[in-house]
Amino acid sequence: MTQGVDMDKNTDPKDKTPRAIIADADAPRGLIPAVATLAVDTGEIAASAALGVTADVRTELAKSALTVLDAGENLVKSGFAVARRLTQRVDGAAAELLASIEKIVGTSASAARTTTKDAAAVFSGAVNAVVAPKGN
Repeated sequence: MTQGVDMDKNTDPKDKTPRAIIADADAPRGLIPAVATLAVDTGEIAASAALGVTADVRTELAKSALTVLDAGENLVKSGFAVARRLTQRVDGAAAELLASIEKIVGTSASAARTTTKDAAAVFSGAVNAVVAPKGN
């Protein structure tokens, strides 16, 4: 039976991980020392397993948190992209509307000028007919 595990630094420059060295000693003889050693070994195994599970849970929670953050970031990016496209479409529609209004105003102004010239010609003809009739 092993009394304990000592960690010793590895002197090999290629391998930087420490190696476990098992210290063998004369195992105690008898039922009570064997049960006590079994209890200590069981506790050590249970503690190692609990720490391993805790580390796995921590890793998975960190991955989940990063996934949620990435999803939130992508959602915000998508929202900004939609807002950008919406702004472009509204701006395009406003530009077309203003161009149509400008065309209507320009056409109306041209028609008003033509009507004013025709009205002036009619008025001038009427004044000439009243003031200087053709027969006189």
